[in-house]
This record gives sequence, C-alpha cells and structure tokens, in this order.
Amino acid sequence: MMIDPDKELFKWGPIEARPIYIDPFVEAFVRYPDFIGASWPDTLGYFKDDFVTFIMEDAELRKKGEYLFTKHVLDDAELKKEYDQWLDVAKKLKEMEDKLNKGISGMSDKDLAEFLKEWNKVHINFWLTGFLPELSNWGGELMLKRKLLKFDRKNFIEIFEKLSAPEEVSFFEKEQLELMRMKLMGPVEREKQFAVHQMRYYWIANSYCTTRVLDEDWFRKQLSEISEEEARRRIEEIESYAENVKEDKKEVIEKYSIPEDIVNIADKLAYCVGWQDYRKTYIFIANHMITQFVREISRRNAIDFKELCYYTTEEIEELAEKGYKADVKQRFEGFAEYYTERSGISYFEGREAQDLARPYVEIDFDPGMKEFKGIVVSTGNRIKAKARVMMKPEPESMEKGEVLIAPMTSPDYVVAMRKAGAIVTDTGGMTCHAAIVSRELDVPCIVNTKFATKTISTGDIIEVDTKKGIVRKVDQ
Repeated sequence: MMIDPDKELFKWGPIEARPIYIDPFVEAFVRYPDFIGASWPDTLGYFKDDFVTFIMEDAELRKKGEYLFTKHVLDDAELKKEYDQWLDVAKKLKEMEDKLNKGISGMSDKDLAEFLKEWNKVHINFWLTGFLPELSNWGGELMLKRKLLKFDRKNFIEIFEKLSAPEEVSFFEKEQLELMRMKLMGPVEREKQFAVHQMRYYWIANSYCTTRVLDEDWFRKQLSEISEEEARRRIEEIESYAENVKEDKKEVIEKYSIPEDIVNIADKLAYCVGWQDYRKTYIFIANHMITQFVREISRRNAIDFKELCYYTTEEIEELAEKGYKADVKQRFEGFAEYYTERSGISYFEGREAQDLARPYVEIDFDPGMKEFKGIVVSTGNRIKAKARVMMKPEPESMEKGEVLIAPMTSPDYVVAMRKAGAIVTDTGGMTCHAAIVSRELDVPCIVNTKFATKTISTGDIIEVDTKKGIVRKVDQ
C-alpha cells in the first residue's frame, strides 16, 4: 500500500506551492482511471513551509506512462482526439476567466458559491484532459531512451537532445518575442500595445504558491532594461528557433541513419513536451482565478487569505456554500496528500504528516562530497563559474554567467535561467522543464544530481562538464 522508500523514487520538488493551487491536480487523480482507463501511481504530496514535494516510485511512474504513451500518443487519431478534448476544456476555462475578471465582489453569496462550484468542475476536467502529455512523457522518455541506447549508445545524448526538442518556442519565449517587437515600434504605437500585452500576459509571473496581476508599468520596466540591439538579437534567436530545431533533427537523422520507429517516438514525445508547456499558460491563469475566488471568500468570511490557501478544493466550496470553516492550523507544520488507486486521497496534518514524509524527503549524503554525477540534458562547453543556489526563484540575485543550482526549475525560474552560464538541478529527467528550457536557451544543463543544493553553497566555484555528466567543486 505504501510507496517503498528503498526503491528508486521519482521526486518533483521541493518547489514553492500551497495546497489550494495543487489540490485540484491531486483530486483529479481519483477520477482519472474512470476517465481514461489508466491511473497515476501511488503518490505522496508533502507541503512544508510553503513548499511541496511529490514522491512516487519511479518504475511505477514509467510503467503507467508507457501504457498511456503506447495507447494514446503513438496513435495519431487518438492523440488528436485527446488534444482536441483538452483544448475544448481550456477554452471553457478562458471563458470563465473573462467572467471572473469582470468582477465577483457584487455577486450574492449564493451566486458566488454556484460560480465557484461551476469553476471547480471545469478545473478538474482541465486536469483530467490535460494529464496525458505529463504522465505519458515519463513513459515515452523511457521508450526513446531504451531504443536509442540499443541503437547508438555512444551518441545517445546528442541524438536524444536533438530529436526530443519541441518545434515551437515556449510560452515564455513567445511573450518575449512580442515584447522585443514592441521595443522596435514607435513610441505612440508601443504605448497602445502595452495595454494589449498586459491583458494577454498579466499572469506570467504566477507560480504554484503566489499570484499577482502584472500591470503595464511592470512590462514597461522590463522593456526599458533592453536595448534595441539586444531586442533585435533576441527576435532573431526566437524567430529562428523552430527552423533551427527542424534542421538539427533532419541533420541528426541523416547523420546516424536513425530508424523511422525511433523518429516517430521522438516526434510524439516532442509534441507532448510542447503540449505540456502550452498547458502551463492555462495553469497560471487558473491559479490567478483561484486567488480571486479565495480573496473574495476571505473578505466575506473574515478569514486570513493564507489560512484559506491551506484549504482543499472541497473545503473552500463548503465554506462558500454552507459557511463551514476548516481547522487548518496544523497544516502549517506539515500537510500531506497521499493518493492510492485503491483508497483515493488520505490527508495527514502536523506531526503525522512530518512522520509520514520523513523517509522520503530526508536522504543520506556526504556533506563534504565535491563531485557528483547527473543526467546531461543540454550539452555545451565545460563551464567553470560561481554557483548561485536558488531554493526558490530570485532572478534579481542572479549574476550573468553564474551556475544556477536549484532543486528543480519551473517557469518562474526562467528569468534566472536566461542569465545562467550553466544549470544544475537535484531532480528531473530528459524532458523536464530544466531540460527543455536549457536547450531552448542553449545553456549546458545537468539534472537529477540529487545532492547539488545540499552540498553546494552560493559563491562556490564549480565546474560543469556535460561531456562526462559531472559537477564538481574546484579551488578558487
């Protein structure tokens, strides 16, 4: 019944997060087997100090993912059906965003409760239809790795890196492209465009922990720090990305005479990676919507906003509809959501949650170790530079050329990643966020080192060698 801590574990996090933004994701686990005929593996989500870590057995995750990848991704018609289904739900989410942004403060308590319930149904369906690229990727990645290692072990990293790259830029780069083009506009036209840009991307600094509505001045400030020369360079880089990726794929396929079945798996994997990135735009909009609901419910019930952030989706609904208040004080000391296909979701609070999570989140390591290995996901020259350890995104502290060290990366790390000379993470795989963005930015990257944030301190001089997959601390 329990996840075995002695087996190889897959970990996502720790990353900044609060239950109110994550709980709908976990709630959808329960309904997924009825929806698609497959399930997530047993999963523990542990919240502590506004961070979350998800843990599951790696082999089970890959097994579930491979089943979905084979049945629903490799089949062209099935993949199109699943994507179109998700897109329909995403459009409904956007329609509800428009309604919410017009204002909910004037709604009656009854109308607000009904709107919240309607929203939660759409949000759960968004996850149900949107799980496929995420879960199947872990299986697709394993399938591609297995076939490539058998086909050409020597050139595995180069082939995998090129073939699995999505052929569209990430949503962060799309926003940057529009912003850079604004830099080259005349002053009057640019001013008009700021309002359009703000409405389109007000959510882009959101995370799984906090959200904020960016105003026009925020985007003006970003643009004021960019020269026209830099804007032109960035435009050229972003606009040429898709063509470069396609050319790289064609070149590596011809260079190594890669069989069609391997190319097909890689193409489908790249498609799902792109879908997963596109999905994040809606996730951050959804988190904005959750914040607006919670702030309004907080105001009406005189309950602190942060306290409500430790409610579950069901508890927020009950508060809005019936006035039932949950006692969440212990959750600030630790909160765990444990999903199993057999039993659904079990909740643990305080010391009980800490005791449950301890075997999974506390790992033995040598604090004096100076060298460790990881998975190379983006190759490049050997980098020797100062380390910048970020347990949470703090891009303003990052100096250009430093090596970014993080537990994992997420979209709110991208500003720091753009400054990095190299990127090193504790967790991740060949298609994780750090892998995709580092390739897009052409930055050397090693993931899944397990111990980087525990053994490296900001200011340490470290060497990142993507030829050998080694990270080491060196003397000044």
